Amino acid sequence: MQISALLALVIFIVSFIVIGMLLKVPVSYALGFSSLIVLAASGKNLVTVAQYSFSGIDSFALLAIPFYIFSGYLMEYSGISKMLIDWIKSLVGRVRGALGIITVVASMAFGVLTGSAMATITAIGNILAPEMKEENYPPGYIAALLAATCFLGILIPPSVPGIMYALVSGTKISEIWMATIGPALIFSIGYMLVNYFRIGRYQERSIGLGKISTESAMEIFKSTIRAFPAILMPIIIYGCIYGGVCTVTEAGALSAVYGILYFIIVKATKKYDVKVTLWQCCAIAGSATAVIGLLNAFSVVAGKAMTLTGISHYLANSITSTIKTKTGFLIMINVLFLFMGTFMDINATILIMTPLLLPAALTYGITAIHFGTIMLINMCVGFLTPPFAVGIFVGSKIANASFGETVKEALPFIAVGLVAIIVTTAFPSYIYFFINLFN
Repeated sequence: MQISALLALVIFIVSFIVIGMLLKVPVSYALGFSSLIVLAASGKNLVTVAQYSFSGIDSFALLAIPFYIFSGYLMEYSGISKMLIDWIKSLVGRVRGALGIITVVASMAFGVLTGSAMATITAIGNILAPEMKEENYPPGYIAALLAATCFLGILIPPSVPGIMYALVSGTKISEIWMATIGPALIFSIGYMLVNYFRIGRYQERSIGLGKISTESAMEIFKSTIRAFPAILMPIIIYGCIYGGVCTVTEAGALSAVYGILYFIIVKATKKYDVKVTLWQCCAIAGSATAVIGLLNAFSVVAGKAMTLTGISHYLANSITSTIKTKTGFLIMINVLFLFMGTFMDINATILIMTPLLLPAALTYGITAIHFGTIMLINMCVGFLTPPFAVGIFVGSKIANASFGETVKEALPFIAVGLVAIIVTTAFPSYIYFFINLFN
């Protein structure tokens, strides 16, 4: 039995909503079940599903993900977050509104190690939220700041979502990583400006700038030495990749080896400071990797189902016949991805939407790099955007703030995100500037 592409699309969407959202089945399994239903309704051979699933994880480049996740968790549980924050404090601690700036920079630095927005908001929030309360930062502002900064590490390499998009789109991982650095700078500078006008300018001058004394210079030196193990991790990763020493996957393996060695040393010398064992770190990283692995496996099945039933071709033709201009298409995908970012997991969105919309984007002359950057930026801003914003809920819980006051304080940060989206969309040369730096 052959069904139309439109009917196949309706069946897929309805089954995914029912299974994934109403029955609360994990996204990866919901994708798999929805694909099976569509293939069965179209009379396709279901035996090939196992083959498609295996091909989804049969990739050398995919090995980079478990390596980076594992090394990130090793560094996190070794107490690296406290060392990073102390180092950043020594550098900017004399500036008015310093704790807000420290939160922005620490989230970027910590996200580099973990690549996880949820891990970043939890680790940074639990350390800095009490200190910000002591300096009379409003609880709603603390929650909004944490929600706004936690995803910055996703935009600074090494980025797991960047790897996911590169694998699905067939682009170079290193280029996707570099493409999101420019928007990340817009976020960070914008957030610091918001922090100054909201908090910094009202603080007493005594908290602010002063002469750099010999004592403060020595503190910077000492904190830099203490934080050197954390600083060394990105040096290893970036130096090896962009220095042409090894591939992204091999750099991930090196970072994991370094993380294991550092964890063992810290565990042996400061065993009471490290609350987990190496095997527990392995289990935690393994569970996080398994979630992404299942997403990859079943997203390939979903992509094949959409191709075999004509959904991809139907969508591409419908979009190009309805939207006549490149500008119209860019507006459409920005609105779509921003909306999806408010309630969808970023990795799931990448795996589902890239095969559907990238072919249409290419027909408008939009490169895969530009399309992927737009997707990632919008998904990050969606993490902060009500009504479903996960970041708002988690930040409110950490800071003991109400949802309403957190949303109110988040509006300036959302405005910064919209500026980043506009610049990324309208000026692709800006993102290519950072890519070309290493080419």
